[in-house]
Amino acid sequence: SLFDPSFKGGFFRPRLSSGAWLDPFDELAWGGPYTEASAWQYRFYAPHEPEALAELYGGDRMCHYLSEMMTGGEGTDGPGAAYHKGSWGLHHEQTEMTENCFGQYEHNNQPVWHVLYMFAPAGCASAGQYWLRQATGRLYGPHMYTGDEDNGSMSAWYVLSAIGIYQLTPGSSTYRLGSPMFRHLVLQLDNGRTLEILAQSNSPENVYVQAASLNGVPLKCLTVDYFELMKGGKLEFVMSSKPSSFGTQSTCSDVRQHPSVSFV
Repeated sequence: SLFDPSFKGGFFRPRLSSGAWLDPFDELAWGGPYTEASAWQYRFYAPHEPEALAELYGGDRMCHYLSEMMTGGEGTDGPGAAYHKGSWGLHHEQTEMTENCFGQYEHNNQPVWHVLYMFAPAGCASAGQYWLRQATGRLYGPHMYTGDEDNGSMSAWYVLSAIGIYQLTPGSSTYRLGSPMFRHLVLQLDNGRTLEILAQSNSPENVYVQAASLNGVPLKCLTVDYFELMKGGKLEFVMSSKPSSFGTQSTCSDVRQHPSVSFV
């Protein structure tokens, strides 16, 4: 395993061929085993098994560290938006993170684009919904992207997140529900059907999902299957200004379990 729970609460760390941890280790140094980032940006890099990663952190601790990533640990001895010059040297990605993003959340580059969808599997869905709306509302604009577009990937993240769904595990048919920006939109699907997405009471303040349903059937979890979406119909959200327990263990018994998924 490359996950070391003993180092400052848990980080993915490089090992030597002997199996020993690489030491000394600087979690803020960019490069080496971390492509275009540091250990902070790869701290939650298990989008294929987010529930298992939450178990490794133990209880709600993953929520704490996710929030620390976003805020930089303001008022504490947290990492802020600092970076250290590692083997990769200095590049625009570091300065873009400090100037355009939140804490250690490097939205200007690909390694962190799964992070805001890791909150829900960790048991703190509302916190993730808050930061999703901060990202879609503040990190995109007519005159600014936070970093490299890279063949449309940054726009694709925005489009999916703005309509309220995201494929956290590449290739899986399970989509995660986020926090849609719009009250009403209609998608014309490739099979000729339409998918209507409605978000009741949505507004810049009402970013928290209180409930969701697909074609009138209430959803217990913040997940929906791709093949069900492709049948068309209505995906409905109920939004509020108050955080909700929807999608946590109180409504979704699978939130900390390893779901079985199919791949497309």
